[in-house]
Amino acid sequence: MKVADLMTANPETIGPESTLEEAARKLLEKRYGSLPVVDREGHLLGLLQVEELLPRPENIPFSDVEALQLFGEWVAGDFLESIYQRYQQTPVKAVMRSELPRIHPEDPVGKALEALLKSDIRHLPVTDQENRVVGILTRSDFLKLILRRQ
Repeated sequence: MKVADLMTANPETIGPESTLEEAARKLLEKRYGSLPVVDREGHLLGLLQVEELLPRPENIPFSDVEALQLFGEWVAGDFLESIYQRYQQTPVKAVMRSELPRIHPEDPVGKALEALLKSDIRHLPVTDQENRVVGILTRSDFLKLILRRQ
């Protein structure tokens, strides 16, 4: 089986200059976990996952104390307003992942599954020979495939 047989073709994408607010609204509206980031011609630049939009607990240097960090900065106590303001001002390109495995429609699905399992991404953009996004594969797609085989 090839990647083209399992992928979702023509996925929703977002541009690198779009704000995180626009991205978050699109993710919620479509109920997606990520969006491929593309230039005007549809070439893959990166991937924006929901996880990149949420604060993470991090250890404060030289202590055992954990605090929330977002986009490499510590988040204050009134963090919701602070996060929303950052969403309005921050472009997608500032937090997207740009190092991604490259998968093509003609690749075997085993290669795509291995790429997903070896990385910490949950969604894998599929590109053509010119690096244009033509599809997306998720970990859930593989679960569906396994259950379909039963």
